[in-house]
Amino acid sequence: MIINSLLPMPSKKNRIVKFPVWFIPIVILCFLLIIHSCESLKKDPEFIGTWEFTKKITSDEITYNTTRTIILTKNTWEETYVIQRENSSSISAIIGTRGDLSFSHSHLTFDLKELGTCTLDENEICTGIVEWHGEGSDYWADNEQFFEKKVEGLYESGSSTMRLTRDLNNDGDTLDTGEDVTFEMI
Repeated sequence: MIINSLLPMPSKKNRIVKFPVWFIPIVILCFLLIIHSCESLKKDPEFIGTWEFTKKITSDEITYNTTRTIILTKNTWEETYVIQRENSSSISAIIGTRGDLSFSHSHLTFDLKELGTCTLDENEICTGIVEWHGEGSDYWADNEQFFEKKVEGLYESGSSTMRLTRDLNNDGDTLDTGEDVTFEMI
């Protein structure tokens, strides 16, 4: 300790600061971890969840209860439309659609990948289970003409409701039945 104090100290002008090379990867790694952790703190979009809409309809003097359920994630969607005769436990029909979902702000883009129908039991009665059919299947070939492959939509959501507006038949408006629906979160 005494020897160190006897040696002359180099002036600040003459000091050479050596920067350790291993320090650069550590700084880069820390920076990347901070960015990644900030991304993971972002809130999920408000539309994510399971939503339901119910309505009574009448056809040929028969009343049906309809339930439309849509499940939205960050990148997929699945929608089922269940039609059930009033005061009956049996399901008349199920129409299902699902595929990829993309979004920006209040816009959603639905890309259809599969069509669903009711799975029938041995007596040809709907079981309530959806059977999915993708492109290339006979069911897809027979029914794809009734669905748009790509549908743009707008959504507005509150704490427990979501209004979803889509031109499902590509006729240039959203005035048709089922194109402007307010779902409730379930």
